[in-house]
Amino acid sequence: MTANSALIELIAVKKRFGDFQLEDINIDLYKGEIHVLVGENGTGKSTLMKMIGGWFPQDEGVILYKGIHYSFSSISEAVEGGILYLHQDLQNFENLTVAENIFFRTLSGRKKAFFYFNPEKIQARCLSVFKELNIKIDPQARLGSLGFAEKQLISAVRAYVSKAEVIIFDEPSSAMGDPEREILFNIVRALKQRGTAIFYISHRLDEIQTIGDRVSVLDRGTIGKTCICSEVGSQGIVEMMIGEVHRERYPRLSSRKGRTLLNVENLTHSPILKGVSFSLRKGEIVGITGLMGSGRTLLAKCLFGIVKPEEGAISVRGMERRFNHPLEAMEAGISLIPEDRMENGIFSIHTVKTNMTSAALKRFVNKLSLDDRFIYELTGKYVDELSIAPGHADDVVRNYSGGNMQKILIGRWLMQRSPIYIMDEPTRGIDAASKVDIYNTMNDIVEKGGAILLISSEIEEILGMCDRILVLAGGKIKGEMSREEASKEKILRLATDESG
Repeated sequence: MTANSALIELIAVKKRFGDFQLEDINIDLYKGEIHVLVGENGTGKSTLMKMIGGWFPQDEGVILYKGIHYSFSSISEAVEGGILYLHQDLQNFENLTVAENIFFRTLSGRKKAFFYFNPEKIQARCLSVFKELNIKIDPQARLGSLGFAEKQLISAVRAYVSKAEVIIFDEPSSAMGDPEREILFNIVRALKQRGTAIFYISHRLDEIQTIGDRVSVLDRGTIGKTCICSEVGSQGIVEMMIGEVHRERYPRLSSRKGRTLLNVENLTHSPILKGVSFSLRKGEIVGITGLMGSGRTLLAKCLFGIVKPEEGAISVRGMERRFNHPLEAMEAGISLIPEDRMENGIFSIHTVKTNMTSAALKRFVNKLSLDDRFIYELTGKYVDELSIAPGHADDVVRNYSGGNMQKILIGRWLMQRSPIYIMDEPTRGIDAASKVDIYNTMNDIVEKGGAILLISSEIEEILGMCDRILVLAGGKIKGEMSREEASKEKILRLATDESG
């Protein structure tokens, strides 16, 4: 390998999974380069990166690493060889502390690692790194107690403290707000300065020019085009991805507002949520946004019966309810599309039809058994409406892209016909075209008399889709504004207000 040679090079690589195939992939990555990979959901971005990360081998073609044939046969071999893949559905240890998660691989890679394990030392090292990166998370906190955006940041810190020569970031910022993304970008830039070679998968097109050197578009299983990031704009990337000028980005339709379906008074869960009050009307989309740690996801969990609030009242269609279990919330007419689909939503080893019908099995009871014909019929209906691909009812869901998994999860609750939908980061990690499909589904829900509580860290999404916007900061609602009154500047000003 010469100084000007690619650190990683793929030549005519092919990989087949059922009906899907990566075909004649040619792509390379240089030391100290950030190579962004974009494409619609289901085009094979994660599959391609998993081959490089040691998850499985290619079927045909050549992968060169440091000028020689790539020979890693497992993830652990790839990590030991200097290649670290940070998957979009985070591979963490929920019951370990933040510090333990960050330094686990460093420790586990040493002989007799158990004897080197010193909680005080790794906590001190973690505090030092957090101070360096301006991260305000307790190193001793159990990782499972954090929100998804915080977990994403911890995953990025793992990359920062590693000695990997190649790092693959797969949708690393999908749940982050702007302040958290800036920390992530600083980490990525620092790695680049060290000479680390980086593949960076993202659906957030503004990131391409912010941190990328080159961008490649994956289209129907092959590399369509590679460009210098500074020479192409976001609209140009979208046109390269879908072959046409993109549809209206936020196709929000006005809908008739009706009676109050959900009313929340003084909801409190110490030490985070403090006296949260708001209402949600029939035919309305209400947005809730805020920075990482503001309490967005905890609020969703309280409303759905996952976590029991210490104080406050929740009324559904005029009746006060106290939920001790999500089943009680479902029976009251509330559905939740959770922030972390793999951890709390998708049954990855089961089929499309099993995932989509699981919340509405009562609809399919036929005397003493389930009506299979109706199950297939209704599954097919929602597969078509949500543009799920490939979309066969008997497909195992783990073989689907993240975006299609999210659509399957939304389809589950549409089948249940709930009047109230809590959507926590529903478009996280989804390509631009699929986002529009989900926005159109949201329009359809409220047009038919439903109501949506949209929780999102993407301020543009909140501005584009919501009738009213609530801003959380420090567990309190700092302000409410209509769609017409709202702006990104106003939202950020309220979101950063840490006053009591």
